[in-house]
Amino acid sequence: MTDETQSIMALFAQLIQSRSFVASAWMTVGKERRRDFMNTKGKSRLLNLLSEKDGLTNAEITELLDIRPSSVSLQVKALEEEGYVMRQASEADKRVSLIFLTDKGRASIEKGDLETDQLSETILAGLSEAELKELQASLTKIAHNVKHSQFDAAFFERAHQMRHHHHGEWNRSRFPW
Repeated sequence: MTDETQSIMALFAQLIQSRSFVASAWMTVGKERRRDFMNTKGKSRLLNLLSEKDGLTNAEITELLDIRPSSVSLQVKALEEEGYVMRQASEADKRVSLIFLTDKGRASIEKGDLETDQLSETILAGLSEAELKELQASLTKIAHNVKHSQFDAAFFERAHQMRHHHHGEWNRSRFPW
């Protein structure tokens, strides 16, 4: 590895270790896809799902989020008590409740979107339009290389095996995660 490559990879590692950078990246990705609800946890995941598909039943939520029915019931109850969602009887079957976002729930989603936008702008502040385009082109190439690398999956499988082989003890300077 050249000194230049090592320096670049160290910068990537520094960014990956920054909670604000990683959070901004994940939130932006979710927002671009208009809520990638599989990448969030708990109640936020449910709110994100409802922002995409409002008016779901508990059974539909259970299936889409792949969680236990009891977990859905608890989350819906908590969000309802906090004023983020409301239940409404189905027109087709009065025994079934549909779950909808309230105005407070929608405002929470919009606030999260605004905070994500502000964080992203702060992180990329000072880069010119040309620099942003160059960065995008470079990161697109890197993402393509990572995606099509045979090394990627095999490397992490070996690292996982090494960790278990050495009972969780391994050279953290070489493998810091």
